[in-house]
Amino acid sequence: MLLKSDAYDACIGYFADNLDLFEGQNGSEQGDLISDIVSDQVADMLLCFCQQQPQLSHETRLTVIAEGDKLVDDIEQILGRLWDKPATSSQIDFIKEYFLLLKNSLDSQVPAIY
Repeated sequence: MLLKSDAYDACIGYFADNLDLFEGQNGSEQGDLISDIVSDQVADMLLCFCQQQPQLSHETRLTVIAEGDKLVDDIEQILGRLWDKPATSSQIDFIKEYFLLLKNSLDSQVPAIY
C-alpha cells in the first residue's frame, strides 16, 4: 500500500537527503539507539493509523503492518553502521518528524483502497 507509492519514494528520498544529520554526529554513549527509536515510531505510526481507519479490512491492516517491517529494513539500510548508535536529540526530532510525514503519506493512500 504505502511502500509501492510515489509518496513513499519521496519520503525515502527526503530521509536520504538528510543523512548529514546522522553522519559525523555522535550521540552520548548512553541513551536510546536509533534502531529502537525507529522501531518505536513505526509501531506508533501503525497503531495510530489502524485506530484512525476502522473501515479497513483485516487483510488490509495485515498488509500495512507487514509493510512496517519493510519500512524498518529500508531505514536500516540507509543508515548502515549508524543504526545501532545512540541518537542525538536532533536525530530523534528528525525521526519523529519523518514518521509524521510517513503517516500522512499512508493516510493519503486510504482513498485508493476504496
